[in-house]
Amino acid sequence: MNIDWHEITKLKYWLARPNSELDKLRQGAVLFWQRVSDMLAWPAKQLDPMTAELELVHLLAWERDITQIPNETEQTYRIRVKFALQFAKGAGTKNGWYYMFEKLGTPWITIDERVSATDWDVISLQLLDSDLAERNQLIDNICRQYGRTTRRYEYSTIASMPLIAPPNDFSLDSLTGFAKYSDDMSPKLGLAVMDNESHFIIATNNSLLANERN
Repeated sequence: MNIDWHEITKLKYWLARPNSELDKLRQGAVLFWQRVSDMLAWPAKQLDPMTAELELVHLLAWERDITQIPNETEQTYRIRVKFALQFAKGAGTKNGWYYMFEKLGTPWITIDERVSATDWDVISLQLLDSDLAERNQLIDNICRQYGRTTRRYEYSTIASMPLIAPPNDFSLDSLTGFAKYSDDMSPKLGLAVMDNESHFIIATNNSLLANERN
């Protein structure tokens, strides 16, 4: 509950003298009712795995068939407990897995099935190299718990690298010619030639422009 205690206990300007006896009484009353408010809100907070005490989160995890992974962060553990039902409903489907990895903080993933030159029962998961290195135990656990029974899962990594030499520009020149002759073999119309030139600029390199100006 978001309660503006200052606004509720605001005194009249002729009474709001700092550090006065009346102001000390006001501060004591605010502290008391804050504690009462926290005590009343405590049971409701225990129903949410994101705000509940860790001991109660363990009970909710046992109820929802969630086991804490070694070296797993508490935040990730709480998320898996909170969304256990949604993860179980979406198990085995692409949309369910995309939703699950997004909630777990790994949105960069691609799922490919029936990959050519690969056995039909293999599903390829493409992940960032950093995500697979830091969360390999979590991903293994997800594949065991939510993967399809008759499928095998393989990992492939995607590495993002900065573009050191961006493309500058490219051009295209084309020439098309048409010829026509009459029945008496005399070239009345002659030859018609059409010249077409196209130029596309993709990016501009500041260093090249500096050289051209010099």
